[in-house]
Formats: sequence, structure tokens, C-alpha cells
Amino acid sequence: MSINVPVTFFKNVPVTFFHAIISLMKIAISLLLLTIIFSSCQRHAVNEFPWKPYSKQAVADAIAHHKPVVIDFWAEWCPVCHELDDTVFSRPDIQSKLSGITALKVDATNQEDPQVQQIAQEYEIEGLPTVVFLDRKGKEITNSRVIGLVTPKEMDQALAVLTLLK
Repeated sequence: MSINVPVTFFKNVPVTFFHAIISLMKIAISLLLLTIIFSSCQRHAVNEFPWKPYSKQAVADAIAHHKPVVIDFWAEWCPVCHELDDTVFSRPDIQSKLSGITALKVDATNQEDPQVQQIAQEYEIEGLPTVVFLDRKGKEITNSRVIGLVTPKEMDQALAVLTLLK
């Protein structure tokens, strides 16, 4: 069933009314698009790993329990850091290997923070992301450091050294 609206129905409605309706529709569509864009920019890691925040005490506790340590240096403003989290650290096989060791994150978002500077200097961090591997005595494992984006296979190989130390 269709409704026939006579053309004369709109005859007495001012043209400015239609312009106002069209303007409101444009604003509504713009707001909808902005909402979609901003919501897609928010990070939603599917399988985010439960990292612990870095502290000297956390490293000392790991050493006391004879556990190897992984330290992930990252920053909120670092897209490669987020990509490493999303494509490598979110994988169940990588998380399985990380679960048996002490996994710590250093948030280097504020590089002016003296504490961040001290930790970065202590571990000789030159760029982000950087992942450092410590043995059960707290010493960095030679040639095991990961800098930048790596594939899951490359991270798996780096973590394999730690599995031997458990």
C-alpha cells in the first residue's frame, strides 16, 4: 500500500525549513562518522597479555625465585609498540611461553621522566620497542635483545632461550 502525498502538501512550507532539515542531517551524519572513526582508533587488544609494571623489586623477586625475566620497553605514542602487542604478544603460543617467566613492561611514554631515563640508561635502550631478556641471575642474555617489530616466529626463537633457563 502506498501513500500518495499531493505535491501541494509542501507548497506552503518555507524552503528554509528544508534547508534546516538538510543541515541537521549533515551534522548528524558527520557526528556518526566521527564517532565511528574515534572508536576504531581506540586499542582493543583481543588477547592482551597481563604484563606487570617494571620495578627493581619485581626483578629482585624473580631472581630470588630463580625465574628468567622479559622486560618490554614501550610507549603509548609508539605505533610499532602497539603493533608488537597486537601481532606478537597477543598470540596464545607466545603468551604460553611468557606465562612461565616474569614478564615486565616499562612505560617509556614520558621520556622526560627521570625514572624512565634511569631505567633506559641502565638497560642501554636506544629505541622503542625493545625487549630485554634476563637470566635467572638477572643478567642480560647476550645477543637475545629484540629491537623493533619482529614476527611471532622471531619472538618465539628469542623466548626459546628463556625456556631453556627455567
